[in-house]
Amino acid sequence: MTEQPTLATLTEEQLADLYSELNLLRISSALRTCLFPSCMRQYHVISCMKGDPPPHPEWSGDGWRVLGSASLSGGGHICPDHVDIVTAHMARPVELPNGRWTVHCACDWTAPPQTWGGMLRPLWEQHLLQAAGQLPPAPVIPDPEHRVPLAEHTEATLTELYDRLWDAEADYQETRDVARACILNYNAAVPALLGAKTSLEALRTRITLDSRDWAADKVDALLWAVLVGWNCENTDEDHVHDDIDCAGDQGLWTIGRTHDIPTDQTIQASQHRWWVANAIKVAKQIETNGQQPKED
Repeated sequence: MTEQPTLATLTEEQLADLYSELNLLRISSALRTCLFPSCMRQYHVISCMKGDPPPHPEWSGDGWRVLGSASLSGGGHICPDHVDIVTAHMARPVELPNGRWTVHCACDWTAPPQTWGGMLRPLWEQHLLQAAGQLPPAPVIPDPEHRVPLAEHTEATLTELYDRLWDAEADYQETRDVARACILNYNAAVPALLGAKTSLEALRTRITLDSRDWAADKVDALLWAVLVGWNCENTDEDHVHDDIDCAGDQGLWTIGRTHDIPTDQTIQASQHRWWVANAIKVAKQIETNGQQPKED
C-alpha cells in the first residue's frame, strides 16, 4: 500500500507520480482482454461506449464482440481476430445424471465427464486452441496405439478408466429411459394430433363453403385469420406475392386496419394461424410416414 505524505512534505515529483499512477489504474480498469486463450489484444471499453477515440490506436473497439454471461466462459470479450473461431465453438455446460459435468460444443465436440465443474472452461479453451491449430489434436481414446499398457497403469489411471465406464453405463441407461419415455409420449400424442387435424380441416372446409362475408365482422374475420388465413401461405422458393394470383402477404394487416384491431391482437392471430397450419402439416407428415411400407 502506497504511503500518503503530508501536504507539507509533498513534492512536485510525488504529485506527478500520483497523477500518473491514478491515470494508469483508470486506464487499466477500462481495458478488456480477448477471452481466446493466449490472445493479449485489448480494447478500451469506456471510450468505445462513449464513442470517443481510445487513448491508443491499438485499443480500438472496432470489430470486438461481447459474449453473454450465460456462456461457459461466464461472459467476456472477443477480438476481431478470434470472433469466427469462438462463435463456431460456442459451448455450454451439461450436467450428467451421475453427478458429473461435461462440455458440449457447437461443433459436436464433448469433453470427458468431470467431477468438478471448474475443469470445464480449461477443457474448452484447450479445444479452442486445438481447433485453431495452435495445439496438436488430442489422441483418440479407443485407438489401441494410445492405450496405456498394464505395466504403466497407476491407481489414478485405472480409476479414470472405471469412471469412464460408469459414465457410459449411466448414459446408456439414461438413453433407454429417454427412448422409452419418447415412445410412450409419441403413442399418446399422435392420436390426439391426428384427431385435431381432422377436426380443424373439417371446420376449415365448413367455413370456406359458407356464403357469408367473413371479412365484414371483426369476430368472423379473426376466426378466418386463425382457421383459414388471410395471407398467402405458399412456401415455394420461386413464389412471389403479387396480390393477383394469391392473397398476398398484407391481407391480415388490411383486415386489422378495417376493424381497428390492435396490433398485438393482429400479431397474435398470425401466430395462432401459424400454429394451426403447422400442426396440420406435422399430422400429415405422420400419416404419410405411417402409410409407407416398412423395410424388412
